[in-house]
Amino acid sequence: MVQVYRGLILDFGGVITTDFYGALRDFSVREGLGDDAVGHVLRRTAEGRTALTGVEDGRLPQKEFEATLARLLGVDAAGLLGRILADLQPCEEVLEMVARARRKGIATAVLSNSWGTGSYDPYAGYDLEDRFDAVVISDQVRLSKPDEEIYRFTSDKMGLPPSACVFVDDTAHNLPPAERLGMAGVLFEDAPTALAQIAHLLQIN
Repeated sequence: MVQVYRGLILDFGGVITTDFYGALRDFSVREGLGDDAVGHVLRRTAEGRTALTGVEDGRLPQKEFEATLARLLGVDAAGLLGRILADLQPCEEVLEMVARARRKGIATAVLSNSWGTGSYDPYAGYDLEDRFDAVVISDQVRLSKPDEEIYRFTSDKMGLPPSACVFVDDTAHNLPPAERLGMAGVLFEDAPTALAQIAHLLQIN
């Protein structure tokens, strides 16, 4: 029997937007820090990892995260998050697929690990509340990927069991918890390939 999926859950940065990790690299190069400076600080330093997980689940205010990141990078904190993500733009092909899925009766959701609520809002201008049936931002619900509970929370908000959902993310380690709950996971690395996979799973070719 062919599995029928009735829900589509998308990560924000790097899926709904253009390349997230590319934006981090481009900022690092512009600042003369080396191409992996931001990634290194956030993934490979204890203080950076702690700050990131804290801001994602709402324990650390955005302003404090920005100040910590600036200190670790050795750059000015003023407007830092906006400077880091300045290159992000909407991925129009993904947004078109979302609209097509909704026309077919498929429920859609955004599930994003945020960089906190504050003066910088990366979601501004995307009209997420209008484009999607559910919007889940990690710091607002005090949960973050890859905690299984945030995937359950999102599918519940869509009115669907996890097994009826396709989950798409550009970060590989966010997929296994969703898949353990029964979701179909799609790693978003190459847009045409991922979009074809999503269309096949949702039967909206």
